[in-house]
Amino acid sequence: MTSFLEIPAVPGSLRQMNRLTVLRLLRKFGPITKPALAEYSGISRPTITKLVDELEEQSLAECVGITAPTASGGKPGALYRFNAEGVQSAGVFLTVDTVRVALVNGNGRVLGRLECPLGLDRRPEPVINAIVETLQELLTSLQITLSQLLGIGVGMPGLTSFATGVVHFAPHFPQWQDVPVRDLLKARLGIEVWVDNDCHVQALAERHFGAGQSCTDFVSVESGIGISAAFYLQDTLYRGVGGTAGEIGHMTIQEDGPLCECGNRGCWETLAATTWMVEQACQSGQATWLPLPTGAHVEDWAMTTREPDVMNTLAHAIFRAAQEGHPEAIDLVRQHAMHFGVGLATIINTLNPQCIIIWGDSMKGGNLFLEAVRTVVRQRALRRPRDMCTIIFSSFAQDVGVIGAASLVIDALFTHYQPAS
Repeated sequence: MTSFLEIPAVPGSLRQMNRLTVLRLLRKFGPITKPALAEYSGISRPTITKLVDELEEQSLAECVGITAPTASGGKPGALYRFNAEGVQSAGVFLTVDTVRVALVNGNGRVLGRLECPLGLDRRPEPVINAIVETLQELLTSLQITLSQLLGIGVGMPGLTSFATGVVHFAPHFPQWQDVPVRDLLKARLGIEVWVDNDCHVQALAERHFGAGQSCTDFVSVESGIGISAAFYLQDTLYRGVGGTAGEIGHMTIQEDGPLCECGNRGCWETLAATTWMVEQACQSGQATWLPLPTGAHVEDWAMTTREPDVMNTLAHAIFRAAQEGHPEAIDLVRQHAMHFGVGLATIINTLNPQCIIIWGDSMKGGNLFLEAVRTVVRQRALRRPRDMCTIIFSSFAQDVGVIGAASLVIDALFTHYQPAS
């Protein structure tokens, strides 16, 4: 069974560093022979042989064939690569109203998934219980045990420290102040756990398996009931000094603007999140196509019933109505895109990324939303950085979060792996 050093671990021996070097080379250059590994790494052939055999025993390397004999009569050699199909980790992704869990292999392929709606009680203990129970239910259905997992990665909303696994603050979750999520889950489950911000794990999914594979500098932006981002700069995920970088939805853009869930006024997400569309639709009193309960008054119902699942349901209804051609819904989606695009223009001017990848509920707005965003960016961003940046939707849909969370474990494998003693 494979184990990990504690984060933030530093390889403590030459053998450990050699093991990590071979593992990385197998991933990057495989299929590759042992002599070629020795040549690339500068490690002696006998040591390479021992390390590759060890990794093969751990199901982290696999032999996939042999080379053809050389013209000079040289012997064929066995070809090895990283055994991505043999690596399994769990990805957990928490939204404002749902726990999503998946079993993911080293290629980012989802082997099984399960989601559970959160109840009205979103305090730390019930949410941790929901994560544990949903994960255990999924593994039972797949006939997998916790001991067969490489580890568990968790994507959490709010200010989350990757180094400590602590959620310091989550606007839509009451009483979430300095909650040690990593330690709580590790104590309950008995295996290694990594915790990071939801946008950070999404960026990892894009970098390893999605549109970010071809980019060294890109920004992934969530657009839904909240707005946040992750920055991949010079091929490195930028987390900031405290691990909380990316909360751009809480930039103040209107000094005396609407009150935000974070307690501030005029945050970008108060004007550009999907909740803004719902508020505008309800205040107009004309959105008779919204799925309100019988007898509810459109003008005040959503304003007094601001549960995240309610706001999401109504936002989805607006996107659906826009796709069906309702003029008011189309106008709301375009205005939502305009406010969102203004913020993206600022990001482009500031960071000069190759690509901006949008994910979240606003993707339900389809081309109507995306083209409106691109139009605003063309109008607002400086020409040179604008022309160097592509704005696209994520290709992962809802799986992006769980794949990204599982990627935390895969990343740790290539930086902290050591065999169990």
